[in-house]
Amino acid sequence: MTNHELQSGIISGLDVGTTKVCAVIAQVDDEGRMNLLGMGRTAATGIRKGMVVSVKETIASIEAAVSEAENQADVKMDGVYVALSGEQVRSMNNAGVITVSRGESRVPSTSEIDEDDILRVLEQAKAITLPTEREILHVLPQEFKIDQHDGIKDPLGHVGHRLEARVHLVTVVSSAAQNITRCVEAAGLWVETLILAPLASAYAVLEETEKEQGVVLIDMGGGTTDIIVYYNGGVRHTSVIPFGGNRVTNDIAQILHTTYQKAEELKREHGYAKFPATIEDNEITIEGIAGRQPQTTTKRGLSSIIEPRLEEILALCRNEVRKSEVGDKLTFGVVLTGGGVLLKDIEEKAGEVFNADTKVGYPLHIQGLEDVMHSPEYATATGLLLYGREHQEKYGAVRRPGGIGRFIGDLSGGVKDFFRELF
Repeated sequence: MTNHELQSGIISGLDVGTTKVCAVIAQVDDEGRMNLLGMGRTAATGIRKGMVVSVKETIASIEAAVSEAENQADVKMDGVYVALSGEQVRSMNNAGVITVSRGESRVPSTSEIDEDDILRVLEQAKAITLPTEREILHVLPQEFKIDQHDGIKDPLGHVGHRLEARVHLVTVVSSAAQNITRCVEAAGLWVETLILAPLASAYAVLEETEKEQGVVLIDMGGGTTDIIVYYNGGVRHTSVIPFGGNRVTNDIAQILHTTYQKAEELKREHGYAKFPATIEDNEITIEGIAGRQPQTTTKRGLSSIIEPRLEEILALCRNEVRKSEVGDKLTFGVVLTGGGVLLKDIEEKAGEVFNADTKVGYPLHIQGLEDVMHSPEYATATGLLLYGREHQEKYGAVRRPGGIGRFIGDLSGGVKDFFRELF
């Protein structure tokens, strides 16, 4: 296979997070299977809680991650799918209603619902008044109602007089999205589109059955924790908690008087979300800093630092899930993913807080690079690739302006494909 042939089947993703920038490159074969070719990771030094605080440092981090991924894959990245999160993201549920009408005069009628009707009702559903600094990132249909019949997933071809769409709207501060986009472009790439980070993670770690019967995905990163709630195949709630795994690490560093880097190592190597009674409580030696004497703690002592902060973050997530109005219908409970959940017995602790079945979600539906596939911290990055595959199947990999404000515009390219993607 020539490099040109390989390049034509390439999809790239870029997860620009608070603690790391991760670039991924995958190839889609003729059967639609996705093989991960390369992954580059570098520390993020210009991002705080999902927002660019240093353009120069963010560009340098992106360039370093992209270079590593390209060298590993022996393929150049060009258009990329980029994850967006942080406190600049807000969401809400809304509804739009139209009367099905036909002809130039738009005479109301009981007719077969077509693509134009669906586009009109979605336009109505997203017709909200926003502050001047905000734009709509995603319009995610939950369900449709035709006359007195609700719970309809795809109204195309149904006969009716009145069409209602219930949607989940995700909005973002325009400048925050533009800053990420400009940093990516300054690194020599273009943005195919921006995607809400937990939506990308859901592509990677959730099965369709889970989305259908109800599940909450908690994606705990370094600076923020993202939440997305699915029920009946649609997104019912999304939110961002402004705390993540960094908060736990900082507690360890402050209480044990060590560096952030050493605290992170302690957390990952010895940390328990809930210390089990059956584990031997071994002593841990901590190197002295700047000429100070070494210190000691125990696994139980380390857990006593980790557990309260983690419980606080999970409790905030639980409160957000209750706002979804489907919190008592989540058959499949809680799925945890992201680098912040790399703690022993995290499932037990989360199950205690949520009083629900809990598991750690690992990337699915993609092969290659086993170390990436077996770590939840790469859920968002690999989810971007899966999202990108569906996007390119519908719209092609044509260079065009990326970013926000394109979701509804893309619908005109194929409403049927749109519903297959979301439901």
